[in-house]
Amino acid sequence: MRFYVLAAVLVGSVFGVMLSGHVAAIPVVTRGLVFTVGRVQLGVMKNWGMVGAADVGMYVSVGLFAGVFLLGIISPRFWCRYVCPSGAMLSLFGLLSASQRKVAATCTGCGRCVNQCPFDAVNEDFTTRGMNCAFCQTCGGVCPTHSIEFTWSTKTATAEQASATETISRRGLVLWGIGGALAAGVTRRWVARSDLLRPPGSVAEREFLRLCVRCGECFKVCPGSVLQPAGFEAGLDALWTPVAVMTHAGCHQDCNFCTLVCPTRAIRPLSIEEKRRTRMGLAVIDTKLCLPHRGERDCQICFDECEAAGYKAIQMRPIELKMGDVPVGAVSQEQLEEMSRINAPFIDASRCVGCGLCEYRCQSALVKQQKLLPRRAVVVRKHRGESEDWLDRDRTA
Repeated sequence: MRFYVLAAVLVGSVFGVMLSGHVAAIPVVTRGLVFTVGRVQLGVMKNWGMVGAADVGMYVSVGLFAGVFLLGIISPRFWCRYVCPSGAMLSLFGLLSASQRKVAATCTGCGRCVNQCPFDAVNEDFTTRGMNCAFCQTCGGVCPTHSIEFTWSTKTATAEQASATETISRRGLVLWGIGGALAAGVTRRWVARSDLLRPPGSVAEREFLRLCVRCGECFKVCPGSVLQPAGFEAGLDALWTPVAVMTHAGCHQDCNFCTLVCPTRAIRPLSIEEKRRTRMGLAVIDTKLCLPHRGERDCQICFDECEAAGYKAIQMRPIELKMGDVPVGAVSQEQLEEMSRINAPFIDASRCVGCGLCEYRCQSALVKQQKLLPRRAVVVRKHRGESEDWLDRDRTA
């Protein structure tokens, strides 16, 4: 089965779709732990309000995670031995090797090699299943009499390869390859959103989707739960990829953890200084909601947060109201003049990196705690304009 799954994954990759992150054991297990134990840990050690809402995509991922362990009841390491395409890839490299596993006459038949082989590549008579063996040499390490050795024998290895490949159906490979192509086609067509906020240092969106294996490592190290997994609403191609959700917590100016752990460099490694200058998005103020812009009262929560972070991307300036800006008869001229003396926040697009600290503070203080607003008045949106981050400009040059 794992070779058929590998065929589907490889054909999907030809069409530019990363299917391995959905079925390979390491991403499935890591992501499953993040979505189960990680959520409980975040709630107990920090705040349950920082735990994101569960959606269908998360339940599907947890279901795959549970499946890896439930299949282990049938046989030890069932997923890795019979389903995982990573194991199939390792076995293919093993078949190309000129090395051969041999058992000497000094073998006592203890069976340790059979029990310890992670790929179920040792028969009951201690001979080798060539299609399963990845030449990891685990069996040789546990043999008490050192009766197992790996020698160079091109002729014998070639014969073993021929017998091993007879177990794979060409029809099965073709059918699973067609399935991989269909899955890739559906995935590429189901693109629900293109405005997803990615972690700092992320490559261009198309390249990001090609590189990200949905392993969940960035979720694990994010201290403020800013990064959340994209659900089905983002499209199949973006499912379980990291998305910055600023209402959970802003991206702290002194944190670059996610840029350091990404195994595929979908998120580029950044120093703290580089991260502070890398744009994630652009904050936008809804003047119809913002209390100072409506002339109701002074408020500079977003300004104070931005100043404390050192970005200085928000300026407080008096609003300029005219009688035509308010409903007729709503206020007098004196009241209008008093309202015009209120300082309101304005975003400096040349300095804003889209960290979302302002959005988080507005949401937590004015929406959740004080309940003065129905929703946050400042939102970070994806922005690809003239004021790109310096890394993008450097790469283009």
